[in-house]
Amino acid sequence: MNKQDSKYFNTARRMDDALISILQRKDFEYITVREICVEAGVNRSTFYLHYDNTVDLLTEATAYINEEFQKSFAIKSFNIEERSIDELYLITDDWLVPYLNFIKDNRRIFSVIHKRTSLFNVDKTYNFFFSKVFSPILKKFGVDEDKHEYIVTYYRHGLIAIILKWIDGDCEDSVEKIVEILKECIRTPNNE
Repeated sequence: MNKQDSKYFNTARRMDDALISILQRKDFEYITVREICVEAGVNRSTFYLHYDNTVDLLTEATAYINEEFQKSFAIKSFNIEERSIDELYLITDDWLVPYLNFIKDNRRIFSVIHKRTSLFNVDKTYNFFFSKVFSPILKKFGVDEDKHEYIVTYYRHGLIAIILKWIDGDCEDSVEKIVEILKECIRTPNNE
């Protein structure tokens, strides 16, 4: 990466961080380009060099958060074929605690993303996890492949509903409480 590319990247990252910071205290609909520029320490012309509007910036910030989210789980190094069935239960503290902490730290943007899923390509992230994690795990459990999408959709919507309720309450309940609720909703080896 040359110096110009690095400067461009760092400026874009500052604007992503500025937007995320502002989202912690203000709804997306009311955020202005001026506020983002002040928070990021850039001028408006720099903003418009990178983006056409605040939705473009939000889309990039969302992609950044998705990358960070995926990194936090090290999915690529989690070889499902080499794991025993007992290691493939994802509704455990080992998986849920980092997941919920990440959501809690980024709750405003998760709320915005949920309200505008079509704008933020949420399906891309879902499809990544479905193809790399959920479907291979169901296959290892011996579930017919034609049922995978239905089963994952059922659990996905239920878990998301609980998480959105938690976000609506500004994540006041502890991560541990939400972990226990999620585990109660799904039969796992820890609570059979």
